[in-house]
Amino acid sequence: MIMKNYILFGAAAALTLMATTSCKQSLLDIPQKGVIAIEDFYHTDEEAESALISCYAQLITLDGMNGSNTPSWNALTRAPGDELYWGGGKADDVHTEQEINEFRGSFNNNNKHLANVYKKLYAIIYRCNLLMDNFYGEDGELCDSDVKKQCVAEARVIRAWCHFNLAIMFYNPPLVEHVLPGDARPVNYDHDELIKWSIKEFQIAEPDLPERKGPGDKLGAVRITKGACQAFCGKAQLFDKDYAGAKASLKKVIASGNYELTPTAQLGELFHRAGDGNCEKVFEFNVVDNENISSTSSRYHYQRNQSLFFRQLKAFPDITIQYVGWGNNVGPTKKFVDAMLENEPNSARRKLWFISYEDLLTEYPYSLLDAKCATKEEKLMDPNRGLDFNKYDELYSNYGYFWIKFLPYQSDLIHNSTTVTDENRIIMRYAEVLLMYAEACAVTNDNDGLQYLQMVQRRAEAPVSETLTLDAVKKEKWFELAWEGQRFFDLVRWGDAEKELYFKCHDLTPYLFDKFYVYGSKGKKKSGLPHEAEIHYIDNGWDKLGGGFKKNHNEYYPIPFSVLEINPELKQNPYWAD
Repeated sequence: MIMKNYILFGAAAALTLMATTSCKQSLLDIPQKGVIAIEDFYHTDEEAESALISCYAQLITLDGMNGSNTPSWNALTRAPGDELYWGGGKADDVHTEQEINEFRGSFNNNNKHLANVYKKLYAIIYRCNLLMDNFYGEDGELCDSDVKKQCVAEARVIRAWCHFNLAIMFYNPPLVEHVLPGDARPVNYDHDELIKWSIKEFQIAEPDLPERKGPGDKLGAVRITKGACQAFCGKAQLFDKDYAGAKASLKKVIASGNYELTPTAQLGELFHRAGDGNCEKVFEFNVVDNENISSTSSRYHYQRNQSLFFRQLKAFPDITIQYVGWGNNVGPTKKFVDAMLENEPNSARRKLWFISYEDLLTEYPYSLLDAKCATKEEKLMDPNRGLDFNKYDELYSNYGYFWIKFLPYQSDLIHNSTTVTDENRIIMRYAEVLLMYAEACAVTNDNDGLQYLQMVQRRAEAPVSETLTLDAVKKEKWFELAWEGQRFFDLVRWGDAEKELYFKCHDLTPYLFDKFYVYGSKGKKKSGLPHEAEIHYIDNGWDKLGGGFKKNHNEYYPIPFSVLEINPELKQNPYWAD
């Protein structure tokens, strides 16, 4: 039998040619067209760069929908925090996300979002290992050029970032350092050691990485640089409780001069195409529309789904995309809204993060409606705006406020589409670096962090702390990084999750009613009152059904059932073992 391995252009999968010995072997040993043999591919600088592009391409697919109404990465990183309700059309809509959001008793390792993220992270790791195994060798002897060294270093950082996220999500998943054979059965790896391994990998990669070329270097924001590596390392060191190490890593980013906070006037641009690659971006996914792909569903980007938070509105503000249909309604929690309104009711940040129901209907231009309704009073009596109560009597899990932080704009749309946007996805920004450094300083009684905490607060136009305390940093991280996928993991490592997440499932659920309509009328009869949110609190029974955060259980996600099913050597993590 003749066997020869090939690698597809731009792909990681190997093809195998097989022939029986009953035929003339010389006739069967024919080079396959359109492919390059593995042994002939991993040699040149250009091939190293091509393999690295494959790593980045796989990394960006973390934002994919994976057969869901929302990207699974969003569900696992954003849903469990205390700053948002994950709604839907009704109480049992989009239940896989709501199980995570409310820690419902029905949540188990069959939840589809678990396998989507778990498998995707290991798919990225595979691409990185393919590059590193072929261009690095056992002791780096194959890295015979600066280009190859840099490609290996970037792949090493991406691989370490994936392992770190697997550790903080799934506790003790396998460490995979090389391309595995098909019959491999990787086993659990110690949680603490996996984080330490990630830190070491970041440190190994750093010398071979390029610096960002100043705050205006857009390319330096969409590939792994020294600054991104140092920031990831500092974050992992915080989780490892190595505060001295975290300070050293994060201070390198600060001292580099390659990053700045976006000015207050441009704060809202951070999450839109206008802010792609700007001075605050340490690393972000570079989302670029490919018009050669005919299907817009294949060009899906996670931000498209955010417009659906307004799906019950009769009319959308001009500034946002006009996409309605399936999807999720996600609103800020009463806990978060009340805390931020108490701290900074009129700050620039608050006004850019969320908006009240009444202001949503009156402060944005609605070009098709405003010609007949000029004043705020007229707009609040306009039957053509507000929630569409011909379809819904109420808005489930809404406290009367709407997120606008990630609301997609018309200016974010790709060419010739009314639904798909291509603004970049932030993974690390400078504000987080400053707040992580301030945290490490607060824990070690180092007042150097106060100035950086104050920088973030001043940019937000929020009250400025006079002293550096861990509580002040915690609150500022909550406000500044709200809904960016950091909060839950911070609560777990601080030991605050049980206290701060108690309200999930235990408190009554808010339902938004509009006083403009008579309740229960399906919008057929008007009350004579203006559009105004009235909140009713309802017990949905999730508490009695075993919902709510449970200590020593919900800190980490269970390893997916589909993964355990095919690998008997891998065991469920101890938080879910019983």
